[in-house]
Amino acid sequence: MNLPPGPAATPLRQAIEFGRDPYGYLERSASEHGPIFTLRLPGDPPRVVVCEPAEIRRIFAMKADEIRACPDGIPVNLGKHTLLLLDGEAHRRDRQLLTPPLHGDRLRSYAQTMHDVTVQTLAALPRDTPIDLHRALQDITLEVILRCVFGVRDDAERDRLARPLVAWLDGTFVPTAFFAGMVLGWGRVRDGLDRAAARAAEPPHGALARLLAPVRRRLPWNRVGAAKAEVMALLRTDLQRCRADGIGDRVDILATLAQARYDDGTPIAIDHAIDELVTMLVGGHETTANTLAWTLAHVLPNAEVLARLHAELREHFGDGAVDPARCQQLRYLDACLDEAMRLTPIAPAVPRLLARDHQLGAWTLPAGTILFPCTYVTHRRADLWPEPTAFRPERFLDGKVSTDRYFPFGGGRRTCIGMTFARFEMRIVLASLLAHAELRAVERALPPARMRGLTIAPAHLRAQRSA
Repeated sequence: MNLPPGPAATPLRQAIEFGRDPYGYLERSASEHGPIFTLRLPGDPPRVVVCEPAEIRRIFAMKADEIRACPDGIPVNLGKHTLLLLDGEAHRRDRQLLTPPLHGDRLRSYAQTMHDVTVQTLAALPRDTPIDLHRALQDITLEVILRCVFGVRDDAERDRLARPLVAWLDGTFVPTAFFAGMVLGWGRVRDGLDRAAARAAEPPHGALARLLAPVRRRLPWNRVGAAKAEVMALLRTDLQRCRADGIGDRVDILATLAQARYDDGTPIAIDHAIDELVTMLVGGHETTANTLAWTLAHVLPNAEVLARLHAELREHFGDGAVDPARCQQLRYLDACLDEAMRLTPIAPAVPRLLARDHQLGAWTLPAGTILFPCTYVTHRRADLWPEPTAFRPERFLDGKVSTDRYFPFGGGRRTCIGMTFARFEMRIVLASLLAHAELRAVERALPPARMRGLTIAPAHLRAQRSA
């Protein structure tokens, strides 16, 4: 096998080092082995990490029959019908079906809800005492998903769905789940969660099974599986109701998807629709909260950047309330989001699984190898970015940056389908937070990074809200 050199440690040791310090491990490996190197993790094909713009450009230009979905880079929460696991014509059809609700007038119709959720969450936060800002952001992005994606319309419906949803997500974003995925393989962990959910959804068969059922339900992984089964059942019921009774004046994505049709006029299967809704949940909740958390971790200790953000808000909205429909005009705020995603991308890389042999520089990579275009190292190359470690949002005000050197949402035919939704939401949430609350950083140093699921989050983010 002709692969680039890489760390000599065992796959298990590499997984542990990567999990403990994802940014640092990638940076040290690139420093030692160059911009193209190989990582080996337990149970996975080799991962060829690529931090070279010319090669990244070629990877993102690859045709559909040259790459396949990479199941080893997919969160354990996602089902087998998720867009992230589809290839070829199935991938094209689902991407076409899912795109309209995430763009255009439908997306703009969610703006006021995103703003209101942020302001309501802020109002509940204490003043003059440190707050867990990352948790507040998770609360905001979850509420946005509940209302805009799942169509929750009242408190009772919200509580019925939110309780098992939070239990399910929190149970799979713990470090033990991450290391289990690294050691056993994400596919095995995903299958184990699905089996636990299936057991929870059906009554036990036989006297012994009924006797052991209370004990099994208390096991941590079975509790997570039961929470997932409860969420799946609620989503199924709502989708079926939308199919049978119509959607009335609902504009949420669940209702839209229930009525959507492929090119040939056939509806998406209910199980399939559930998997796509869960993809939007996982992709739109944790990832958005983590990106906003990193942005505020960079911005709040930086008085100059913070002053410029407040000046931009006053320029557009005066001293009044933020108009969420006009947040897309906030160019400097948008640049702050981009600069945070450059310095601290939540996805360390965007994997692509080779469907056929591929020539990468001097190496011929066999089919089945994982290509790993690396955001973190590429985003910090000194030959691409002046003062690469400095937080300088103005570098994004000069024009569009090529996706071979800046790609927080991936690139090519598998670019994140939720990119427009995420950016739209993040602008509104960040503008609303800064306009409605005077937040001060508790710690000036950037918090350490930690793996949360398959994304990277600040280990902690505390702030204080002035009275």
